[in-house]
Parts: sequence; C-alpha cells; structure tokens
Amino acid sequence: MKRYLAMLWLCLFLVLGAAGQSVQAHAGLMGSSPKDGEVLPASPGQISMRFTETLEPDLVSVRLFNNEGDEIQLERPTLQPGDASQVNARLPDLREGTYVAIVSVVSEDGHPVEERVTFSIGHKSATVVDPTQKQPDNTYLIVYRYLTQGIFLLGGGLYLLAWRAQRHGLPAFSELLGIMRPIGWGLALVGLVFLWFLYDESLAAVSLTDMLWEGSWQVLAQSPFAVMLLVSLVLLILLAIPNMIEGWYVAIWLTLLGTQAFGGHAWGITPVWLAIGLRILHVLTVSIWMGALAYLLLVYRRTEWKNEQFKAFFLRTVAIAASLAVLTGVAMLLVQTDAVSVLSSALTWSYLLYAKIAAVCGMLIVAWRQTRRWRKQNTLQPALLRWELLLGVVAILAGLWMSQTSYPTEIQQSIQSVGGFLR
Repeated sequence: MKRYLAMLWLCLFLVLGAAGQSVQAHAGLMGSSPKDGEVLPASPGQISMRFTETLEPDLVSVRLFNNEGDEIQLERPTLQPGDASQVNARLPDLREGTYVAIVSVVSEDGHPVEERVTFSIGHKSATVVDPTQKQPDNTYLIVYRYLTQGIFLLGGGLYLLAWRAQRHGLPAFSELLGIMRPIGWGLALVGLVFLWFLYDESLAAVSLTDMLWEGSWQVLAQSPFAVMLLVSLVLLILLAIPNMIEGWYVAIWLTLLGTQAFGGHAWGITPVWLAIGLRILHVLTVSIWMGALAYLLLVYRRTEWKNEQFKAFFLRTVAIAASLAVLTGVAMLLVQTDAVSVLSSALTWSYLLYAKIAAVCGMLIVAWRQTRRWRKQNTLQPALLRWELLLGVVAILAGLWMSQTSYPTEIQQSIQSVGGFLR
C-alpha cells in the first residue's frame, strides 16, 4: 500500500505542477509571405511560411502549382537560420496568374501536417484547378494504430495482471489465452508493418523506408513516431524469445507499453519530460485497468475469483489503476491546453475528448455497480464486465484518435481570429 500511495502522491504532484506549463499543438501555419489570398505586383522570388513550432529540416516539402494545376519545380526548401519555425523556398520568375503553394512538414511530435497558401501575381486567375496534392487522409493510419496499440495495451495489462494473480492460485497468461497468444503476437507484428508504410506514405518530403535501408538514422530520429514503431518492433521480437526468466517478459511488456507513449503530442509540449512522464504513466495505468477487466472476464466461470485474498488484490489494483488513469488524463489535459480553448473550439479533438470523458465516466459507474455486487453477494455479472470493457475500447479509440489530430490551444485560437502576420 505504501508503494501505491507513493504513486498517487507522485501523480498529484504532476497534476499540480502541470497547470502553469506552456503548450503547443501540431505545427500550424501562423502566417506567410506572400499572405494567403494576396495579389502581388511582381514575382516575389521567395515564399516564406512560419509555423507555431520548430520543424525538422529533412522532413519539409514545398510544392507549387499554377492555376491550371501544373506543378512548378522548386529547389529544396530551407529553414530560416536561427529560426527553425520558418520555411523558405526560392521561386522562379513567375508569370501573371494565381498559384497554390503546398507545404508538408512533420511537427515535433512526429505527425505529418499539410498547409496551403494561395497568392496571385498581377491579377487573380478566372479559374484555379485544385492541385492533385490533397490533404492527407489519416483514416487507415488511425485504424491500424488503434488495432496494433490496442493489442499492446490489452495484452500487456492482461499479462501483468496474470503475473500477479498467479500468487493467488489463478491461471497464468499462457493458460488463459492458449493459441490466441501467438495469434495476437502475429496480428501485432503485421499491424506494426502496415502502420510503418501508412505513416511513411503520409510524408511528402522523404521516404523513411529508404532512409531505413540507407541507415540514415539522423533523419529517422527526427520523427518520434517512426522511432516508436521501430522500437516496438524490436521489443515485440524480443517478447517472442522462449524459455526466458519471468522477469524478462515483465520488463519487455513494461518497456513496450511505455514506448507507446512516445508517439503522441508529447514532443510538441514544454517541458517534454513532464509530458512524456504523464503519458507513460497514463498508458501503463490504462493498460492495467483494461487488462484486469479482460482477466476477470476470462476467469469468471472459475471459482478462484471468489478467493477473498484475490478479491482484495483485484479491487485494490483496479481502483489504483483507474484513479491514476483519470488523474494523469486530467494532468495531460492541463499540460496540453486549457478549458476555455477546449470549450470554444470546433476541432475534432474537443469532440473526441467529450466522448472519452463520457466513456470513462460510464466505466466508473459500471465498475461501482459491479464492485458492490461482488462485495455484498460474492458474485460477478459478466454483462457488466463486457459493458465496462466496451466502454474502455471506446475510450482508447478516442484517445488514440486524439493523438492523431491537432488539439486546441490559446495559440490556435489567436491564429484563427487574427490570421497570419509574417512579412
């Protein structure tokens, strides 16, 4: 209990220390020169775009299209010396008409971002063909990330709970899953591979697969999401080594779960250590919470769960995991943004947050009913366990989707209301 209380105090300390920290969202366009929609008397010679955060130099691409949709070849863009948040691209001598510049960047947290700037020389063209480059569709990326990381979260939590439950005479991880264990491992492996290629396809400036084959680790290191995928793949392979000591698999699972925290918004938030720490603790506690529910659902037909010692252990573990998951979730919200920005925003992120909060509240209500029944009548209701798991699945989906979309901040609200300022 002393260890559990120490974790709770640590989380409370992080929550209290989070409120005054500065934040950033995905790299967003703050302004450009020429400005979006501006009509210039002559060819500008250069286009410059400033973003809300610093960019990775090897993961920036600028493409230019004329009013007929034809691409005009440009030199490789560069970052402004001393200001890595500004992208500059030299332009050839352009004739009169309307042009569309599309800049693709990767924000500090590894997510691809695409912005457009339209400007005209002399006069606006009567018709402007939409360039072939489209806003990247992250649907498949979100789906594969959800399936792959969902296996990690559920499998890791289930393993850790089973590892402790063996002390109370309950079945081990391998006994519970049987043939599903190698099947789950194979699905996670395939999911990681697909996730890599989908993410690589969403980047316009560089092919990470080519960089991997060429051993360009400096370029790969500029994308935390790519690093997370590679480390997860290595850990998944290490997890498949048979006949290792029990502590080996516990350590690998803990590391694998912690690694999933490095693929979200954390790298775009200051200070990074606080954002990363909160995300790691949040991922671990959510995993244990979900794994415990799955474990109880798998063993509810057995009689061992009526063991009073196991009951006390299970309820204590779930209570602490749920409390820490909620507290770290609140702390992450305080670090990332503020209530005013969330409530006044029409971004998808805010609606996903509402869905996640509703799902978690539903889980807590169902857990309260189940706990009362278990304590007073010493019985479990499988339907309640399934509902709690289902709500947990919804909460995880909303959380992973949120990590793929831009979140509201005071910076974004000022950008939307004031517009660009770069000159």
